[in-house]
Amino acid sequence: MRAGRWLTAIALALLAGIWGMCFTLGPNQEPAAIQVVALGPEDGESIPVLRPGECADSSLSFKNQGLAGCKLRVKVCGPLVEGEPVLEAGHLTSKGFVGSEDLTQDSGEYWTAKGAYLYYKNSRTGDFLPPGKETPPIYTAVRLNALIDQETLAALRDISPQQQLYVLAQAQSEGEGPWQDTVPPA
Repeated sequence: MRAGRWLTAIALALLAGIWGMCFTLGPNQEPAAIQVVALGPEDGESIPVLRPGECADSSLSFKNQGLAGCKLRVKVCGPLVEGEPVLEAGHLTSKGFVGSEDLTQDSGEYWTAKGAYLYYKNSRTGDFLPPGKETPPIYTAVRLNALIDQETLAALRDISPQQQLYVLAQAQSEGEGPWQDTVPPA
């Protein structure tokens, strides 16, 4: 009887040791560490006042500061008037202003729109942003919607003199887990 208890105790100890090793050696997913890389007015320069249809240079990209690759998706949000955006993020091309969601690129690294999000694509890495690498900009220009009339524009300035775009960035670890919000350091 006494030998049976010792045998049971040894078996439980071995089981606990194996369980601990599996947990320690199993795949641990590091949270993504995404840094926002924004280019706008130089220090000391004021933000330009735009008229409807005018653009200002601005750029926003992301850099993976983590130890592992991750997938990245971004949602650009801004103020709306009657369901229409006040500010539009996009790119100035030879054909004029093109919204971020409408830009098609032939390169192996780009952003593509799907639903409300822009997804980072990279044909060489299977759509993962490698550690230490930076994405192409999601936009290089911001335009004040050309369809906003002067009366609405004046009302917007009275409500909030500083209209801004906000960006929600989410990353997904290499293990295909859920999308997690990335909060870049200020």
